Amino acid sequence: MSAGERELIKRIRESVGTPGRTTLVGIGDDAAVFEPVPGLGLITCDAFVEGVHFRRDFATFREIGTKCMIANISDIAAMGGFPTRAVVSLCIPAHITENDISAIYDGLLDACRRFSFDIVGGDIVSSPRDLVISITLMGAARRDRVVTRSGAVVGDAIMITGRIGGAEAGLRALTEGLPQEDAVLKTVRRHLRPIPRVAEAQAFLDVATPHAMIDISDGLGSELWHLADESGVGVRIEASRIPIDESAITVAEKIGCSALDLAMGSGEEFELVVTIPRSEMSRTVEHMAAVTGTTATYIGDVVDAKEGCSIVGSDGSREPLERTGYEHLGGVGKGGDEE
Repeated sequence: MSAGERELIKRIRESVGTPGRTTLVGIGDDAAVFEPVPGLGLITCDAFVEGVHFRRDFATFREIGTKCMIANISDIAAMGGFPTRAVVSLCIPAHITENDISAIYDGLLDACRRFSFDIVGGDIVSSPRDLVISITLMGAARRDRVVTRSGAVVGDAIMITGRIGGAEAGLRALTEGLPQEDAVLKTVRRHLRPIPRVAEAQAFLDVATPHAMIDISDGLGSELWHLADESGVGVRIEASRIPIDESAITVAEKIGCSALDLAMGSGEEFELVVTIPRSEMSRTVEHMAAVTGTTATYIGDVVDAKEGCSIVGSDGSREPLERTGYEHLGGVGKGGDEE
């Protein structure tokens, strides 16, 4: 290890600070040592590639770091858990400075501190071209509160937290250079600074019996198909019930596209899609608003698999639900550009 690498690790270690009491050995050794927390352990891993998952001309290094960590936190939340500790690896091209790396860690730590967990290790290596951030996040959940994608039951109500479309609208506003008016700025903030629904997942579990849960990372259409495939069911949603962000509607008008299409394909929303018994809908909506300030909206029903996945228009027409959203390997073997 060179003197420069040692100094960088020292700098990162100082910024991370002293780990929590359940972490016995953190950054600086060959491996972290920690005491397992009660309940079931959760673990998730995501890699974020410059030009695919983020663009440095749109976001600061601090915003990039925060958003990468939030994506992992959202996965833990969607399982009914809490984040407990993370390891982070950076693949650094030559043009990235130590100050840039510090800014990335500032962003990562912003998310960690908000949800009270530590970065306990990782790695830093060189990259021939692009910046890559890889995060492994561990979490914990009570044995009776883990929720998967595969438990949806025919007759369940499908509910969604918050409003969607803002993240995609913000990305489109940036790529198309829209004037920075209030509505546009709101969607840009939504794209750059999303919020994982940790408290909202727990609110569902407090008063309802979630049978299946998934976060919206690749678009509502895509996530509904994932949920249906994993659960062996169909879904029927109503277009008029989809809670679309008002600022996203404004952006959709400016760029000449359907607000519904924009919302259905909007990834990196990190809202939750949850199926619960219909009898629990009313108290869930009330509890969610009272405890978190977030809305929970009924958008449709889980149906028999033979009915497939469909969306009902405002005129009553029924069409197959498209697998809208980002497809990470869509260009593999096709000569396509994943960006």
